[in-house]
Amino acid sequence: MEHPLSPFKYCPKCGSEQFIIANEKAKKCAACGFVYYFNPSSATVSFIMNDKNELLVCRRAKAPAKGTLDLPGGFI
Repeated sequence: MEHPLSPFKYCPKCGSEQFIIANEKAKKCAACGFVYYFNPSSATVSFIMNDKNELLVCRRAKAPAKGTLDLPGGFI
């Protein structure tokens, strides 16, 4: 069976031809380290404001970008 990302020959971030299969659902660029995941899942995000016009944000608990600010949401 062909890898689902086989049609993608070049890294979408840097354009390198070193865009290689990392695992059954991802390709990784050997030049810049960018990883592209095949993940056709639906997700949602919310913009929640209070009476002071402040936006609710969360701190990511898991990688990628663990510890950074994010909006509330997730896969559905």
